[in-house]
Amino acid sequence: MMNVQSVPSAARWQPTARQSTLKLETDERWSDFKEVLGLLRFDGKVHEMNDTTLFRRRRLKAGQSALCMGQPFDGLYVVRLGALKTSMTHVDGAEHVLAFPMKGDLLGFDGVCKNKYLSEVTALTDCDLIKIPAADLFSPGRGCNDIERMAYWAISREIVQEQSAYALSHSAKSEARVARFLRIQSERFNAMGYSPNRFTLPMTRRDIGNHLNVTLETVSRAFSALDNLGIIAVERREVRILSMDALRDFES
Repeated sequence: MMNVQSVPSAARWQPTARQSTLKLETDERWSDFKEVLGLLRFDGKVHEMNDTTLFRRRRLKAGQSALCMGQPFDGLYVVRLGALKTSMTHVDGAEHVLAFPMKGDLLGFDGVCKNKYLSEVTALTDCDLIKIPAADLFSPGRGCNDIERMAYWAISREIVQEQSAYALSHSAKSEARVARFLRIQSERFNAMGYSPNRFTLPMTRRDIGNHLNVTLETVSRAFSALDNLGIIAVERREVRILSMDALRDFES
């Protein structure tokens, strides 16, 4: 198990000149295994809780890149605080928004396959991440331990969420996708312990449209329609859900 003396350095990857301004800010704060389990809402069994296992935290400012496409895989990251955007840039320069990770979500699992990250992760707000080093997961000769079991469980959960997001962006009418997106955000805020009926969206409407495969105009039109019907109340990025049942009905 890792302890404070044996924790690897914050980042072995050396950024290119283009990426040098995107480096993560690292402090000397740590999170223990119990906190990581709680953030992930892990519901499996833990055989041996090791209180000496510590994971380094990383801080980002809004707009900074947490992970870059092509960056060598060095571990997984759990969002402790804040909100981010995961995206891929195609060869023609077009960006596609994959997800909006928030507290308790897992980052970097797409790096396991080819030993490099395949998407870009950008902070939408100031963030605090917890790193689970690759050495704690895939070192030769290691048996499957609680950290690995937790990581595999969290990876599986993220895959299910991405599959749901894909289905959301390729089904239902355009404005219904927006309603379903708001309902899902409500459920996510509720799972994090925040109000499910009043929350601030960290992402722009343009990013929402990109994620849902609809236009910015469609997103704005859907927000206006829901507001006019008394289903939600919107003030800039703050959303108040006035009727969850009506919001669900609008999805159909």
